[in-house]
Amino acid sequence: MIKAILTNEILKYITEIEKNRFRVSTVKMSRSVANRLRKNSKKKSSYDTNKIEGNPLSKKKVDEVIDRDERKHFLKPEQEVRNYFLALNYLEEKAKKKEKFSKKLILDVQQYVEKGASKDKIGLRGPMPPGVLFAVYDSQTGNPDYIPPEYSDIPGLLDELVEYVNTTLLLIFQDNLLNHNVQDHQVLIQYMLFHKESYLLNQQ
Repeated sequence: MIKAILTNEILKYITEIEKNRFRVSTVKMSRSVANRLRKNSKKKSSYDTNKIEGNPLSKKKVDEVIDRDERKHFLKPEQEVRNYFLALNYLEEKAKKKEKFSKKLILDVQQYVEKGASKDKIGLRGPMPPGVLFAVYDSQTGNPDYIPPEYSDIPGLLDELVEYVNTTLLLIFQDNLLNHNVQDHQVLIQYMLFHKESYLLNQQ
């Protein structure tokens, strides 16, 4: 069973974010300005997230790559940031449609993020060859730093995650943010859970 603790400090930050988001939502602006701000925000997220994971592209280069004709050839670092940006676009469309958080949504997002990768990188990972340990290794010592669940446990863990997000986690957010005119936390939660290095899915 998934157990999580929302401390007062975490709730303070979340509340502040939601208050600011509500203030921004009341500002009247043209559609073109709103679209540009939204796109710039997704560009920044694409840059920041991939930078943390070791992508070497500069912020300026990321902007150029995202705006480039999709029919052009992209190097691997360029494809990574484009994939992330497209995944955010996909999530945005699903959020507009109020689509419920689901295992299918997780796997669909993964397909966007891993676009161009080999087929064994897409979907849930299978068993490892005999004698091979699937793990995250320390770059200096070479020792396993983190060992994820067995592949056979992943479908059940995903089901548990989906149930938790759609029930318990939503209720926690709603109970604690009720006084801040927050109408829909599911979008926030989806963005929080959407992360390229999720141990439940295939890793590079």
